[in-house]
Amino acid sequence: MVISTLRRTTTVTRPEEWDARRGPLLARLRPFLERQPGFVSHELRRGEEPGSMVEVTAWRTAGDCRAYLRNGAAAMAATMLDAALPTAPYPDGAWVRETVEQP
Repeated sequence: MVISTLRRTTTVTRPEEWDARRGPLLARLRPFLERQPGFVSHELRRGEEPGSMVEVTAWRTAGDCRAYLRNGAAAMAATMLDAALPTAPYPDGAWVRETVEQP
């Protein structure tokens, strides 16, 4: 299994606003992810700092994850994320992805 973790900071800093935006986002994003080959699971949560978020997506294989990232599906998911939880202005809004293969 491959675990892909995306961290970034959004402009949404109030927990209640973040939670209100998260529900509709997941209602749209989850079905899209479920249609991707090799998709296993998805988690979206607030980070420890105000406005920070963590998205964890699991894939069956490294090839499935790579296809998601390179073939346009990740860009579509990022568009949905940014529409619901806008990225903070530079330099705070950098998107950082870490991908780890697990046995």
